[in-house]
Amino acid sequence: MSNKYILELSGENIEIAHTEIRYIQNAFKNFEILQESERYILIEGSYNNAMDSAFTNYISRVIDENQDYTNFIENTIPEGFFYVRVSEMPKTETMNVESEIGKNLGGKGRISFKHPDFIIRVIFMDKWYLCQLIYERNKKSFEERRAPMRPFFSPVSLHPKYARYLVNTSGTVPGDTLLDPFCGTGGILIEAAMLGRKLIGNDSSLNMVMGTKLNFKYFGIENYKIYNKDITELSLNYKVDGIVTDMPYGRSSEINNHDIVELYREAFVKFNELLKSGGKCSIIVNNLELLDYAKKYFNIEKTVPVYQHKSLTRQFIILSKIN
Repeated sequence: MSNKYILELSGENIEIAHTEIRYIQNAFKNFEILQESERYILIEGSYNNAMDSAFTNYISRVIDENQDYTNFIENTIPEGFFYVRVSEMPKTETMNVESEIGKNLGGKGRISFKHPDFIIRVIFMDKWYLCQLIYERNKKSFEERRAPMRPFFSPVSLHPKYARYLVNTSGTVPGDTLLDPFCGTGGILIEAAMLGRKLIGNDSSLNMVMGTKLNFKYFGIENYKIYNKDITELSLNYKVDGIVTDMPYGRSSEINNHDIVELYREAFVKFNELLKSGGKCSIIVNNLELLDYAKKYFNIEKTVPVYQHKSLTRQFIILSKIN
């Protein structure tokens, strides 16, 4: 049985989708990326951790590959009822190609759209790939964890998909400890809990800390530590494995009377103090100039801009600790 798989990525931000998979691969090292195109990534190895990606819609096991899709034949697929879906073709052509491939695969009397035993996906990258769908992302799950669905929320809360991206690009694996030093309502840490990380949260607002606890209870999250500290006063007796956060932004910050420049300067000093050697910070900033205060302690590995609206593009930044 083939251990090659094709990941089909969502289209809202191609760069962020590719970056997430590369960092998952680097953290777990249980699959190899063989090829990438705009909407697809061909991997070899285990697909299990790729299922935790926020921006992977489908994962399909490669059954056969050929320069001509008409060469796919019946004995390559399992027994049972199925139907065929071809990706990335004009709709009028897709229907004809799907019908032709289904016929060549012995689909007479076996095609079922209502009760299939499996689904065949046919994808073109450098050649045609005949695949069996093995994973489809539950699109409702992220929506069920959006800010308005939580007991306590802020209107500017990060969407769960982007919160999960931060966790997946933090260089951590299940069992590692993640710190969100500006945790707000806890959205990033909720995704971290779903992915098996140990949680440490902090916020200088007692209201936010209490709200985060309420949200954790709602989602059944019990094992965590959370502090109500100014960033300069946050202290731990051990190093964390990764830091994930949506940095405060604006002309000035209301956080304990810090202006925004002072806040960033002190925050990066504290990140360096709390993070293990070689650890990563996956953070969001609005102003790239404020990253100058990180460069003494961190290398900037990756910057991905994410458009929000006409006046706001947020920068998703991955930093790695120098020492």
